[in-house]
Amino acid sequence: MKTILIFILFVPVLIYSQWQVRPSGHTDIIYGVSFADINTGMACCEAGRILKTVNGGLTWSQVNQNNLYWLGGIDMIDNNTACAVGYPQKILRTTNTGGNWQQQGGNIFINYYSVSFKDANTGLISGYVGTLLRTTNAGQTWVQIPVPPNPPSYNTVKFINANNAIVLGFYGKMLFSTDAGASFTELSSGTTAELYGVSFVDANTGFVSGSNGTILKTIDGGISWAPQITPVANTLNAVSFANAMTGNAVGWNSVILRTTNGGDLWYQQQSPVSNTTWFGVELTSALNGVIVGGAGKILYTTTGGDPIGIEPISNEIPESFSLSQNYPNPFNPSTIIGYQIADFGFVTLKVYDVLGNEIATLVNREQNAGSYSIDFNASQRGSGVYFYRINAGEFSETKSMILIK
Repeated sequence: MKTILIFILFVPVLIYSQWQVRPSGHTDIIYGVSFADINTGMACCEAGRILKTVNGGLTWSQVNQNNLYWLGGIDMIDNNTACAVGYPQKILRTTNTGGNWQQQGGNIFINYYSVSFKDANTGLISGYVGTLLRTTNAGQTWVQIPVPPNPPSYNTVKFINANNAIVLGFYGKMLFSTDAGASFTELSSGTTAELYGVSFVDANTGFVSGSNGTILKTIDGGISWAPQITPVANTLNAVSFANAMTGNAVGWNSVILRTTNGGDLWYQQQSPVSNTTWFGVELTSALNGVIVGGAGKILYTTTGGDPIGIEPISNEIPESFSLSQNYPNPFNPSTIIGYQIADFGFVTLKVYDVLGNEIATLVNREQNAGSYSIDFNASQRGSGVYFYRINAGEFSETKSMILIK
């Protein structure tokens, strides 16, 4: 008679938000963020604070004194030079990485919302009710650029390259320049949404975000814009793309959206902070990024913001809950498990051995309605039958799979 000893190796896999909260040192709203490279960035806040990071957003320090005004936009022109703008009519500039700040604006009560420079000398500022300013001498003087009649407030201005610049406003208004901001013509956005965020990856491909979950995409340099399908109706204040495929959009109610296929599919990522508004996002690579928002909150990621291993595969809302048979089956050493969620809720997906011992937790989080897949790797397991079980609200289902080595 043989005695068989079975050794069970417990390897739990924890799934959690890959956006990490980083301390800012205050609770003021952070309105804007800009990076000169993957390490060096600055953020601007109410109460006139300006924060700086030199390690990609992992830690932040304040580089100026508090003031009785707010700063709504900031642009890092290079590692040494930055410009921040706000209210009332505030323009601040540094040429020594925040060591000193020169005030260039006056005290007229006009809101400046956004700033963008194409180089150290030529920059643009957008703001309240048709405000659109240009400098060609590093901000020593600023000149109002002619705009169309009855202009809205211009929320955002952005240089796309040395020649092209874009301006976004209320009621779906867009302006476009091909002469480095010396003049602008009006574009048709195809929407009446309030437009706030913009990111171009090259002269042709760009994205714009706005109210009601609006995301628009152009592949012809802004001549035409196509609406993207998003899973939310929240205002999206900012959008940032690391390349033509990978981008994030953020906004009200802690919403964080991500795409990895150029906007064909947008899915919602888990925010570690609830009941806040995100105002800015900056991706410095496909995996590295920073989000800023209300109450001094800063998020940081080096993994793209996704829980490792979970891949959304469709934005369409399934009619019912389901758990798919793993594929391939039998398998060695890894297999893919797919499932569908019909409603938002808390989802767990766990793997068990034949004795009923839990050996892995693949999913343990809230998820939006949608179709998902996840990889299960059994390289440290022996051959045999295993079971995987999903629980989502009142739905529960178990299936078996066979590992053959």
